[in-house]
Amino acid sequence: MMIKILTATILITSLLGCALAIDIENGVEMRFGEAAAERLFEMGIGEPWVGGNPPSYDEYYSFKGENPKKHIEIPKKHEIKGQMPSTVYFSYKMQSIPYSQYQTYSAYTEASSLWIAGTTSWTQYAQVPQGSVLTLLANARTGGSGYLYEIAPDGKLSKNSFYFFPGTSQISFYSDAIGQHVLLFVIGSQASNAIVIDVASNYPSPIAVYSPGQIYPPSASPSTGDTPVTISSQAMRGYQVFLDGNYIGTEGTVGDTPDGKFSFRVVGNRNHDIRVYDGQFNYPKTMYFERGILKIIYVEPGIAVYN
Repeated sequence: MMIKILTATILITSLLGCALAIDIENGVEMRFGEAAAERLFEMGIGEPWVGGNPPSYDEYYSFKGENPKKHIEIPKKHEIKGQMPSTVYFSYKMQSIPYSQYQTYSAYTEASSLWIAGTTSWTQYAQVPQGSVLTLLANARTGGSGYLYEIAPDGKLSKNSFYFFPGTSQISFYSDAIGQHVLLFVIGSQASNAIVIDVASNYPSPIAVYSPGQIYPPSASPSTGDTPVTISSQAMRGYQVFLDGNYIGTEGTVGDTPDGKFSFRVVGNRNHDIRVYDGQFNYPKTMYFERGILKIIYVEPGIAVYN
């Protein structure tokens, strides 16, 4: 992630001939949004930079009946009055700050900013399935002619010449290519922050609600590896667990103690897709597992999977 964003910054900076600063604090290079969130906290706004996750990425994308003809649509005038988010999430770490507090910091309300719009929040990072459509919001105080830059998953840089409306412009983004897309826009010498959209081939497909004694879960696939994992829940029992799209077992069955915990193993030093299904709702999450280190994953009804 860091390498991709740094590459984007270097490529775009070289083309623009202007500086897109990367903050350095105590000799440590900070990612997009990190220094911004830290400065807000130092001013008494928001919380320390500790990371976190939004309730779900589902609110940031949708599907249309037919695939859009364009990967990026021409900006449209957008009024955010009455549609303001409750929360904004900085960087890929998803540092959350209430929108009402974010608004009070004039340096950010006056600067150009690019966001992925959700139903209740804005974010600078999202994981979405291929074929989905996202709404981007480009905030520019004065507006004007400028460029929307994108570094595609294959590393190619594209440059779209657009007119950005004063205030907020709405841009439709079609997730056509699998991989990481890095975008930002520039009006004159004013560059916005970068956003990152991770496009996956697909999300785990919904499965049927199982009625005991009538329909049975699929056969469990064995889970092997060098890294132990435990899913823990205080309120959920009998939930099903899926690893990388494969059903691996149900809590409290086949010798597993019905205590809300389910243990298995994965291959370490890589990402894995974890999905918990409680009979009504899915709780999906892509996580990185460090080899040989026990990872405990917590999940509760109506709350995103976290660790």
